[in-house]
Amino acid sequence: MRMVVSNRLMVLGILSGFFLVFAHCLPAYSAEQVRTRDMIRILATFYPKVTARVSSVDGRNVSLDRGEKAGIYPGMILEVVREGKAFRDPYTHMKLGYRETRIGDVEIVSVSPDSSGGIFHPEPKGPAMRPVAGDPVRVSGAPLPVAVVPASNYTDVRVLAHLARRLDGSGRFRAVDPFRVEVSMNTLGLGKKRDPASLVRLSRLLGVKELIVADTTLVGKQVQLDLEAVSGTTGRTVARLSGMLSGIQPFSEDLAAGGPLTGIVAPGLPPLSNPNSVVTVPFIPRFLSLGDFRGNSGTLVALSDSHRIYVTDLSGNSLHVKFEEVNHWVSVNRHVFLSSGPIIPRTLGKGESRRSQIVVTNIVGGSPYSYVLDYDGKTLHRIWKHVKLYLRVVDLPGRGATLLGQRMGVNRPFLGLIHRYEWVRDHFEKEEAVSWPPGITLFGTQPISLDGKNVFLEVAADDHLEVYDANGDLRFKSPVFLGGYFNHFVYGRPHALLPVRQRNVHLKGRILTIEPAGTGRSHPVVIVYKNVPMSSGGERFQGYQYGQIYFYQWTGVNWILKGKLARVKGFISDIALTNDPKTLKPELLVATEPVFNFMNIQNLYVNEGKLSTYSFPAAVEKALTPSGAPPSLINRPSGGTGR
Repeated sequence: MRMVVSNRLMVLGILSGFFLVFAHCLPAYSAEQVRTRDMIRILATFYPKVTARVSSVDGRNVSLDRGEKAGIYPGMILEVVREGKAFRDPYTHMKLGYRETRIGDVEIVSVSPDSSGGIFHPEPKGPAMRPVAGDPVRVSGAPLPVAVVPASNYTDVRVLAHLARRLDGSGRFRAVDPFRVEVSMNTLGLGKKRDPASLVRLSRLLGVKELIVADTTLVGKQVQLDLEAVSGTTGRTVARLSGMLSGIQPFSEDLAAGGPLTGIVAPGLPPLSNPNSVVTVPFIPRFLSLGDFRGNSGTLVALSDSHRIYVTDLSGNSLHVKFEEVNHWVSVNRHVFLSSGPIIPRTLGKGESRRSQIVVTNIVGGSPYSYVLDYDGKTLHRIWKHVKLYLRVVDLPGRGATLLGQRMGVNRPFLGLIHRYEWVRDHFEKEEAVSWPPGITLFGTQPISLDGKNVFLEVAADDHLEVYDANGDLRFKSPVFLGGYFNHFVYGRPHALLPVRQRNVHLKGRILTIEPAGTGRSHPVVIVYKNVPMSSGGERFQGYQYGQIYFYQWTGVNWILKGKLARVKGFISDIALTNDPKTLKPELLVATEPVFNFMNIQNLYVNEGKLSTYSFPAAVEKALTPSGAPPSLINRPSGGTGR
């Protein structure tokens, strides 16, 4: 095995005998082949775990008490933190560590066996703090977040996807989703992908400290892979690797052969997730919500096409419209969220069940114009209208279905606290504010009870699923990049001070939760979805390919990915929980519309969507029914039991 390796390999004494084979000046393309995992193992040696402390500071020049023996080398970037208050074990009161504040990075410029020196780079968005003697300096031993960046528009995207998967499986790196990297590059409009300043901007947008700039070259029927490890702090190259990959067939060879894609990195498309049933809807279903809207224990499906509400009966493979909203406001409506639940207390008669109301968050002319629909025995009518609030029904832990509302600001889309609204006689009245962490909005979130404590799930601004405690402290962040949501609106009047682009609000997708039955413990399953964008080396966004649905479960210690629907046909617009009326097993009801990309413009002329039901993955079903009893749909306050 031969490989081109530059920069500082000789400093790694324990591997020096192995690396001497690669340090020679080889021809540009060696006939010898290497494996991707071998290249990643060598790449990992440039990021050893290092723990040091600042010994002295002179302006921006920083000296450390560790050097070459600890694995430090010129060009290396180490994190500088400031220790704060100690935290202790609540039972033994033993000191466990210190709360830390990140203050910047040190770029190493000189190294001796037992010491080193470098230049301090302050944290761009953090507090203006300078290092002092004694501050900890380190390279964490935890998996390092990295982004694989194509060196040019001609880089083989399948090789990059394969490289990202291998980095994730190495134990030393955690690769950012390649789709997110591409979208971020398009957002920044990076023309010169090797420009240090552009790479620094990209690393800040992606939230990583290291970039792997990869280039591929076709040599006959083989692929030459060239890697540059680039510091996200300085934009300068830390290491270079090069090798002819084994088991990799160029994309052009697959096309020329006219046969199936072969080789390690020939992913094709993930397996299609087959629905249990599919119903065609004569409009685009943007939002859906299930509930017993008539109070007769029968579950109906409320749908929105962004302008009007339809209440339908979904039975078998057919859809029957029971109610269609008709009024003079329909043409100017812009629905941005739909929810439902029994939010009006009533005395139930014989054979009656609690009736659910439909709550619509609606935007007209840049301002909330929300309303609530209720059944009067004959039809649905508005019992609360022209509401200047964002509205949503949320199943609050310990309280059940609750109507929540929040105001819109002049120069910000969401303003102030989130309040409860209770039905009093014939109207809704504002009650006290609910406990809701700051910075978490009313949409794209879901509060649940976890081991007796309230936590909040959120699809964050960077499109990762995050879990916060009641104080707003981050407790979990999913490695999977979500995104691909197309729900947005412009807030504020046209005469507002902010331009339209800054007043454009993008809402995240719905989060569903379901609780296992009969366990006596809180191990809920969380369901989120994404739409997968087109993957290409181009510089423009090119649409979406299909949807994916992920199932996370709380184990009592951490959140794990329990299963997923790898490829849902169409563009997912919304999801809901339901039950199979025959088996009573939980199902997923998915609203989709035609995908839109540069190869498919069907969405421009086809004004119909699909409602499909999907079984849960086998591992998720097993986790939800350990006792054989059906699980409870804890975030669907309607109480409905079937389709």
